[in-house]
Amino acid sequence: MKRLTLVLAFILFFTAAFSTLNRIYSNKFLATTGQARWLWPHHRMSDDHPVAFFAARDFMLPEKRYYTRVKVAADPEYTLYINGREVAARLIKGDPTLDLYDISSLVKTGRNRIVVAVRAPRGVGGVLASIDIAPEIANWVVTDSTWKIYRWWGPEILVRDVPEIYSERPRILGPPPIGRWNYLTLVPRPLVPPPAATAPPRESFPTIGRLPAIRTRGATTIAVIDRTRATAYDFGFTRGRLRFIADRPIGKSRKVQVRFTYLSSELDTLEFNLRPIVFAPGESVITTPESHNFRYVMVFARDVRVEVER
Repeated sequence: MKRLTLVLAFILFFTAAFSTLNRIYSNKFLATTGQARWLWPHHRMSDDHPVAFFAARDFMLPEKRYYTRVKVAADPEYTLYINGREVAARLIKGDPTLDLYDISSLVKTGRNRIVVAVRAPRGVGGVLASIDIAPEIANWVVTDSTWKIYRWWGPEILVRDVPEIYSERPRILGPPPIGRWNYLTLVPRPLVPPPAATAPPRESFPTIGRLPAIRTRGATTIAVIDRTRATAYDFGFTRGRLRFIADRPIGKSRKVQVRFTYLSSELDTLEFNLRPIVFAPGESVITTPESHNFRYVMVFARDVRVEVER
């Protein structure tokens, strides 16, 4: 009986300690992002279909403000636009972080606009954002139900709401910490400078690549290798972000597989570490958030070509 009492006392102590720590860290994160909520479009995440969309909101800034900083976390890939200009982009590798950008020089007193483009090859993810304007005035703007989700691309959405393009209210996933997005680390990051120039490949040629695939035969699921047509683009040995251009935009999110190699002999090797590129409906040009070191870019789509930004 004494042993049972000790066990119950330990359980009660552990539960109280855990609740206290959870309350402390939750309040700490509340001070970081305020009432911000993780958002996502109304989409069945279990479908494993690619999704690309644009979360947008107009916001007002007062005359007297110390600075303007935006905090954003988006999983798995995002591009951040302020007043029509791309200012940041990231592909999340590993645990997501809460990225901090100083946008004081990009905003003005009065109306401004923030747009976060999010791309998810498997349709699963989330986006969270808030804006600070002074040490005492944090989370002036946060992701919540007032934001709009645009599923269809139009360049006008970067600068204004577009009634002609259908928008929807976001699906609210919840406040942090939630799911795999635990207590995110705040990381200051630099703004992305505009590209100095773009360059086409030296040459391109058709090739055959090998892609891993899953097939269901009867009640059995097996892994197979598909030989698939692709186009290889030779840029010479270079480094830069890649701009992919689709000749025929379609009416749904579209995933295109690409890979990077240094040697032509590697083009026919089996590659599991493919880089998926996800186009939003109606979108014809997207740029990778990350830079790559490569010579060849292999694109598994006939109607998508590629340039390099330097």
